[in-house]
Amino acid sequence: MNVLIFLIISMWEWFALIMLAFALYRFEIRYYVGQLVFSSFLLALFSYMVFNVFDLKIFATLIQPIVVFLFFWLLFKIPIFYAGLVVVNGYLAYCLVTSVIFYFIKQFGFVSIPSTPTSFATQSIAGLIVLFLARAVVKYRLGFSFVQHGHEIKNISGTNLKLLILTIIGYIALSSFNILYYGANKTLIVLISMIVAFGLMQYWTLKKEHEAAFLKRNKKYSMDS
Repeated sequence: MNVLIFLIISMWEWFALIMLAFALYRFEIRYYVGQLVFSSFLLALFSYMVFNVFDLKIFATLIQPIVVFLFFWLLFKIPIFYAGLVVVNGYLAYCLVTSVIFYFIKQFGFVSIPSTPTSFATQSIAGLIVLFLARAVVKYRLGFSFVQHGHEIKNISGTNLKLLILTIIGYIALSSFNILYYGANKTLIVLISMIVAFGLMQYWTLKKEHEAAFLKRNKKYSMDS
């Protein structure tokens, strides 16, 4: 029974995470419903293997973003440069919500341990909050529109280079999430690192959005920009 609950809750989480990532970059979600459900199911199975079969919960956020990146690149056909950016940004947003919940429940003496009622509850709440956030992003058009399908970035310089560096830094922050929380019980450090990493990512992503909008107005925008 625990296996079924784990898979359902995990699938709920992955679905919410991918929805938020799509919303942040204004992807047309209605064209990807089948892939979204299929990806969420496969990622839930993968999470079960990582957490319960191989007992690698400390390293889950080191391993899982790579697999999600492959899904975005190979299944959703997002150019490789942007696939990394979209995945890390969406993942950071989800982990920021999760870290806020972890910090909140710690004030009442609770710790979220995988495959326990507390963990299932925090995961369910996190997924619900993230879906509400995704809905708000879509409704108020708060996302970014510069990601284009079908072409690869050829010019890794300027803002693109900064975004690449921040994507790597964001991945490092994600990698440390479970290590700091499950391995060292540093909930506050986890929260601070997520806030800083996500904030920096939004700043430079917004700069890229403004650059793309300026170039479009001057009819010079291309995937090389």
